Amino acid sequence: MNLQRARDAQVKYEYGCDLRRIYPWDGVASPVWGTAIASVRPGESTDPHAHNEFETFLVLSGKGKMFLGDEAEEMVAGDVVFIPKNKRHRLANLSSEEPLVFLSIWWDSPEARERMAELVSTGQYDF
Repeated sequence: MNLQRARDAQVKYEYGCDLRRIYPWDGVASPVWGTAIASVRPGESTDPHAHNEFETFLVLSGKGKMFLGDEAEEMVAGDVVFIPKNKRHRLANLSSEEPLVFLSIWWDSPEARERMAELVSTGQYDF
């Protein structure tokens, strides 16, 4: 059984949040998408940024404000936002006491498209 225990997780501070990358999972699964659990510290915000891939956030706990281009909306546990490619975005934690935790899923990056082409051309896919 492949199991990632939270107590053993490698968390790095990236994009202005504590980020635990889940997939791709070295030696276990290398899908053409990626996912991570992220936590924005109380009173802080992720770094404003944009990238050449689609992304979605699912808020797991806390309350935040999503800034996407020139739009802004509050988000709470269970809310989901879709982030188009190359769209500048950031997520602010509205609490001064609790972290804002969310799941990030991204796909269709140039690297993912390259990997998909490799899998298809070699017949090494299972989807």
